Order: sequence, then C-alpha cells, then structure tokens
Amino acid sequence: MARRLRWFLLVQLAVVPAAFAQQPAASPDAPASFVEPTNAAHRHCSGSCLKTGALQWFCRPDQTCSIDCATAPPKMHCHDPQR
Repeated sequence: MARRLRWFLLVQLAVVPAAFAQQPAASPDAPASFVEPTNAAHRHCSGSCLKTGALQWFCRPDQTCSIDCATAPPKMHCHDPQR
C-alpha cells in the first residue's frame, strides 16, 4: 500500500510541472482597440473569419495588424515593430 501511494505521489509530481509548462506565454503585443481613437494617429485594421464575419479594430500607426480565427472569439492583434 505504501509503495502504491509513493508511486502515485511521484507521478503527480511529474505531471504537475508539465501542465504548468504547457500554458501559453502572454503576448508581448499591445491590445487592439475597438473604439476608433479621436485626435490620435491610428491604423485601421480589418479581417474576417467564417463564423464571425468581418471584424474591425484599431492599432497605433507603427504597429501591424493580424487576426487569429483559430480561437473563439477571434483574437485581433496589434504587433509592435521588431527592434
């Protein structure tokens, strides 16, 4: 019985760190804005996904835009320029 308990705890200790390692890293990109900025330079971004249709968002003028339709809801990104 003690051997089985020890084996169970060993397996749990091996699985838990692996689960934490598989979490996606936070995106370094700036969040998209869904309200058009007034009195500020901005980039109009748009894209479409099959299930949601056409989408529109705004980024800073120095950023590039992208859309990820593989998530629900789709994620609209504003990518900072490469340094």
